[in-house]
Amino acid sequence: MFYSIHNKEIREISLEQLDFHDICVGYLTLDELKSCYQDLGLSEVAVKDCMTDFTHFRTSMDVYDEFSFGMINIVDILNLSTRRNRIGFFIKKNLFVVVKIIDKEDSIRQMFLDAIGRFRQNATMEKVIYGVLERLLSSGNRGLVMTERQIIAMEREVVNGKVDPELNTEIFDLRNRLSTLKNYYEQLIDIGESLQENENDLFEEEDLRYFKIFTDKSERLSNNTQLLCDNLIHLREAMDATLNYNLNNTMKLFTMVTIIFQPLTLIVGWYGMNFKYMPELGWKFGYLYVIVLSIVVVGVILYWFKKRKF
Repeated sequence: MFYSIHNKEIREISLEQLDFHDICVGYLTLDELKSCYQDLGLSEVAVKDCMTDFTHFRTSMDVYDEFSFGMINIVDILNLSTRRNRIGFFIKKNLFVVVKIIDKEDSIRQMFLDAIGRFRQNATMEKVIYGVLERLLSSGNRGLVMTERQIIAMEREVVNGKVDPELNTEIFDLRNRLSTLKNYYEQLIDIGESLQENENDLFEEEDLRYFKIFTDKSERLSNNTQLLCDNLIHLREAMDATLNYNLNNTMKLFTMVTIIFQPLTLIVGWYGMNFKYMPELGWKFGYLYVIVLSIVVVGVILYWFKKRKF
């Protein structure tokens, strides 16, 4: 599908009605791109890039003298484990084309139509490009809020001393997800900056501010993602400190028990020798005396612990 922007108004047209004196924006599938890329004056090399599987990690834009070509692997911010959609885009003087490479649930087409509908009045090619790119960030803040709440819940467990054995795995998985998001936002920042630089003079100078708005939004999301990564590092340190504290308490308990029973062990060993002339051996209160002595020793040790605040 193609749309023509004439006098800042958008109307739908067919391929045969394209007039490159007007601004045109379009949405194509790969099959449609194969059949009409020559009519649109698009680079064959760039078209082949859209069709190869070697670009499934690529999110970038290449700038040439007469056109710019880019590819974006779209990250589902709320569900990073799903298969990524992939789009290509071509930008020439007065022409912007979005190419669907991989799409689920027809979301890319809807994203393009939303951008068209958003700027139906006072439309420009720069606004449409911004509308498409801005949709890639639409769930960014929501995803960060959900992640922040998850980190706060983990912190609450650590503060309460409830260190789940699986917490370390959860922190690692969350850190990996945040790293994926940050890398995604950094790549979008690169695309925004390339558009803003306008090296091949494809855009109107006064409309470059839309690309700056997109770049600034991407940078804010990237910075906030980095803050959450830092929070996870602090959480990991707090968890390690809690584990060390619990271990120290356990060792402290064992040490106290050992200190209490060492004098008792000495008493048992001393009075277990049974020498003939031991004074308490023939004394009728000898057994009771040893019991009382053991209780007094334990009491003195406990009093000393309490006084020392152990």
